[in-house]
Amino acid sequence: MKLLRDERAQVMVETAIAFPVQIVITLAIMQFCLIAGAKQVVNYAAHAAARAALVGLDAHRAASIVCSPIAGSYRPSGSAASIVIPGRGTLRRSQQSQLKTDVEIVNPPDDGDKKVVVEVTHRLELILPFIEYTPFHDWHLLWGTVEKLGPRNVVHKVIVQTCTLPQPWDGDREGVRAHEIIPDLTSDPDE
Repeated sequence: MKLLRDERAQVMVETAIAFPVQIVITLAIMQFCLIAGAKQVVNYAAHAAARAALVGLDAHRAASIVCSPIAGSYRPSGSAASIVIPGRGTLRRSQQSQLKTDVEIVNPPDDGDKKVVVEVTHRLELILPFIEYTPFHDWHLLWGTVEKLGPRNVVHKVIVQTCTLPQPWDGDREGVRAHEIIPDLTSDPDE
C-alpha cells in the first residue's frame, strides 16, 4: 500500500512540473498560428492598397478595411473616424485598424515604369499574457520585431508586406495604350 502512495505523489510532482511548461508551449503555438493568419491578411491588405492606389482611391482606407478583423482591442492614442460600409453600417474595430496600419506608396502610378508598389505595415496585438514582460523594447526572442504601445506597454508584432501590380495603361489616361504584356482587345487585329 505504501508503494501505491509513493507513486501517486510522484505523479502529482511530475504533473506540477510538466503542466505549466505544456501550457506555455500550447499558447506559443496558438500565437504563431495567429501571426501566420495575420500575415496573410496584411498581404491581402497590401494588394487592396495597391489596387486602390492604381485606380486613384485612398490606399490607407483600403488597407484599414482589410486589416480591421485583426486590429485587436487596444487603440493607440490618436483619433480616427469610424469607417462606414454602405448597407452594412460601421465597420467594427475600424478606428484601431486605421491607427495601427500604415501605408506607403513606394512607386506611384503614372511615373513611367508601368507598375505600382505599395508597402503596408500593421501592428498585430499579441495575446499571450506574459509577452509584455519582455526586457527587449523592439525585438523579442520568439516574435521578432515588436512595438510596445501606450502606457500599459501592450506588445504588438510588426508585420510588413509589399505588393506590386502592373499599370495596364501608359502615362495619363488620355490616348490610353495597352500594356505590353496585356493585349489590346479594342484594336482591329488585321491592321
